[in-house]
Amino acid sequence: MRSVAARALGLGAITGLRSTAGPAALSRAASNGHVGSLRDTHFAVLGSSKVSTLLTLFEVGELIGDKLPVTPSRTSSLPLLGRAASGALAGAALFASEGRRTVTGGVLGVVGAVASAYAGELLRMQIGQRTGLPDFVVALLEDGVVILGAHRLLR
Repeated sequence: MRSVAARALGLGAITGLRSTAGPAALSRAASNGHVGSLRDTHFAVLGSSKVSTLLTLFEVGELIGDKLPVTPSRTSSLPLLGRAASGALAGAALFASEGRRTVTGGVLGVVGAVASAYAGELLRMQIGQRTGLPDFVVALLEDGVVILGAHRLLR
């Protein structure tokens, strides 16, 4: 089993690619009992099946919105700040579910989110240039990485 630190970094990383992915994945895992309990923590609401459904809908919306030409760069100020905050939330909540220090989990989530936001943007551009694949196709591949990554991290 992966360490809780590695999983927090991983949640941050998928959040850097899709800003709602980490919290949505953690909420699904918590509501299905695949991570420790969030009950009696500041993050208890993430364990709710209704919140899980809502976050999943937000995630689906982001998966669609990411492909639109008007979507800003993930590394511009506001989107990057949102990804960092979302990564912090996912990492801190995961650490809370394991009875660990939430600050550590939050920091790991931020590091994973910011690093993968930059790396993901660069890789997406390079893959498109080197292979000639349209950005839409590369973005779908990136979606697959996010979805499979979330599933593997929290099972």
